[in-house]
Amino acid sequence: MKELKISPVPEKKSLRFVAHWLMMMPILPFIFLGIIYYVIDKKILNDLYQQILENRVYFCIFVFLWLFAAINLAREIFSYLLIEEVCYVENKVFHYQKFRIAFGMRKLMKKLEIPLSEILEVKEGKKPFFLYFLYSIIIHRNAVEIKTRDGKKYEIINSIVFGDKDSQSPNSSVTNERIKKILNKVKEMIFKTKNTLNF
Repeated sequence: MKELKISPVPEKKSLRFVAHWLMMMPILPFIFLGIIYYVIDKKILNDLYQQILENRVYFCIFVFLWLFAAINLAREIFSYLLIEEVCYVENKVFHYQKFRIAFGMRKLMKKLEIPLSEILEVKEGKKPFFLYFLYSIIIHRNAVEIKTRDGKKYEIINSIVFGDKDSQSPNSSVTNERIKKILNKVKEMIFKTKNTLNF
């Protein structure tokens, strides 16, 4: 059984550390505030507290936006960065699994089982909207789109590699090359088996 494994974060320990460290970003302000509380004079803290009370509407808006950004960042890191995607063909069925890999744990997030006879088309995933960076902190682009006979579409396998600027851009030549390789491997896996079984 031939298996394809794809992960946006390479096996380098330094990159895995950076990816996990990104999840700590939302709590860094609390650590920073804790240090300030013990370092700064109490009179200055009281003045700062009064300023916050006077501008509480702006402060509440800032806290709300910060919380929204923090939750969104954590969600995207868990959904698109600290993952491993596995696909293979077994018993005339295409299997796809998406695992979350964080803090030494491996948890199944998504599982697909598509009979080979139901697969109509395997093509390149859609390119993201050109303003993708405005709504997504962690950039991602699915490499493969599988269309079945009943009209369903499944977008799988993130083609972005966490590391350098070119490999993280969803529309770069590096990413396009990676997408072609992934797509060809998935196509070969599916259609070679279909041809062997005379579907």
